[in-house]
Amino acid sequence: MQSKVIVITGTSSGVGLTLANYFQEQGHKVYGLSRTAKGQKKFRHITTDVSNKESVKQSFQQILSETDQQIDVLINNAGVGMLGSVEDASKEDIEKLLNVNVYGTIYTMQEVLPIMRKQKSGYILNVSSIASNNGLPFRGYYSASKAMIDRLVESVRLENRNTGLEIATLNFGDIKTNIAESRVKSFVSKFYQNRYDAMVTDIDHEVELGTPTEDLIPIVEKILSQKNLRPHYYIGKSMQKLSVTLKSILPQKVFENIIAKYSKLD
Repeated sequence: MQSKVIVITGTSSGVGLTLANYFQEQGHKVYGLSRTAKGQKKFRHITTDVSNKESVKQSFQQILSETDQQIDVLINNAGVGMLGSVEDASKEDIEKLLNVNVYGTIYTMQEVLPIMRKQKSGYILNVSSIASNNGLPFRGYYSASKAMIDRLVESVRLENRNTGLEIATLNFGDIKTNIAESRVKSFVSKFYQNRYDAMVTDIDHEVELGTPTEDLIPIVEKILSQKNLRPHYYIGKSMQKLSVTLKSILPQKVFENIIAKYSKLD
């Protein structure tokens, strides 16, 4: 790719840090937006709370003042996980999740859409999850937050049709990151406790065996070199990607039984 101005959210660790460092090394001008700068960074970091609209606005104003009003790529990577039952989750915990996963994505898109339309070009990649495809046990709110991103992207693509903008989601499977450290864990009542504890152990194990963040680099780079992007790109291990196809072709009850068996609920 020719040198571009790339903005990535959630760059303190994990996928965001890996992508930001790589693209900076390739000669792009990279801005990382996160509340803290923990990792060893090679890019320009701007302290930003993506869940705060004013904080996001100020950060983009700063970027525009340094780049002659140019932003070529936005990768909305900031996000948190959440575990707990639908029944027991508190409003406070739900809002923590939605503030980052949903509102953070909305606020950044609202800033860059008019800029990119003026340029008649630009890429917006919103990190979603394969989990958005189905309500998973004890991950219902997380799945719902990512499903909302999928639907918003489908809408904003249509609203910006024929403008030169390329907008898509990156629906990741398990990625080997430290997501467990920032994960929201809501209260779980006695009825769910045993199944919940077993599920958390399995989830943490799957994350530990997940795709290394470095493996995502050529995939994201290839997407950014293409035109006429699809709405969604499913990225992960074969069985996780297969679940998307299975849900579309199997009777609903059959697919639900498969998820229940995989989740050790029977």
